[in-house]
Amino acid sequence: MNTKLLPLLIFGLIAAQSSSQAVEEPPVVAACPVSEEFAVPDEPLDAVAAALAAGGPVNILAVGSATTVGVVPGQAPIASFPYRMVEALEAALPQVRFNLTVRGGKGMTAEDMVPLITTALTARHYPVVVWQTGTVEAVRGLSPDRLESALEDGVQRVQEAGGNVVLVDPQFSRFLRANTDLDPYEAVLQQVATMPSVVLFHRFDLMNAWADDGLIDLERTPIARRRNAVALLSVCVGNALARFVLNGAALDRADAAGH
Repeated sequence: MNTKLLPLLIFGLIAAQSSSQAVEEPPVVAACPVSEEFAVPDEPLDAVAAALAAGGPVNILAVGSATTVGVVPGQAPIASFPYRMVEALEAALPQVRFNLTVRGGKGMTAEDMVPLITTALTARHYPVVVWQTGTVEAVRGLSPDRLESALEDGVQRVQEAGGNVVLVDPQFSRFLRANTDLDPYEAVLQQVATMPSVVLFHRFDLMNAWADDGLIDLERTPIARRRNAVALLSVCVGNALARFVLNGAALDRADAAGH
C-alpha cells in the first residue's frame, strides 16, 4: 500500500478510540444488540469453565494495541473494551472475582506482544488471554506469514500454561478497509482459531453490523457527539465479549454433562 497513507490510517484508527474520562454512560442494551453468530464461540472455553467451576478468581490477560490499552499519548486514559468486558462479567457473576491485566500499546504487532504474554504467564495463571491483533500488521502491510508465526508462538505458550485464547480481529473502519487489504490478515486469524483452545471474536463484522443498522458508526458520528459514541462502543464491545466468553464456558459445561 502507499506508505503516505500510514499516518492517516494510524491517526484515524487511534483518534476514533480517544476520549476523556468525563463521559456520560450511554444506554447499552437497545443500542447494540448481538446476534447469536457473534455471541457463541465455535469451540468451548474449557479453562474458563474450570476457573468458574472452582469459584474463581478468574484472571484475564488482555493484550493488544491502542484499542485494547485505551491510552493515547497526551490524552486521558479511557475505559477500553477489556475493562468494560470485566464490568459485564462482574455484573453477570457477582459471586466470582475477575482480575484483569492489560498489556500492549499503540503500534504494537503480534510479534511485539508475544514477549509480553510470555512474561505475564510466568507471573500468574490466566485461564483466558484476550489477544487483539492484526490491525497494525494490515496498516503497515507486513507479511501475513509473520502474523501467523507470532500468533502460533503466543498461542502455544498460552496452551502450555493451561489457558484459552480469544483472538479479537481489527476494528471496523471503512477507511481501513478501503486503504488496506484486510483479507489475508483475517484469514490468518481464522486459521489460528482452528488450533485447540483458540476462538475468534469477530469484532470487525459485529461493528459493521451495528454501523449498517445505524446504531454505532464512529466514522459517521458528528465530532461533537463522538466522545459519547466512543464510550458506547467500548461498553458494547465489552458486553459482547463478556457474553462470548461466558457462552464459551457454558459450552464446555454442556459438553461435559453430555458425556
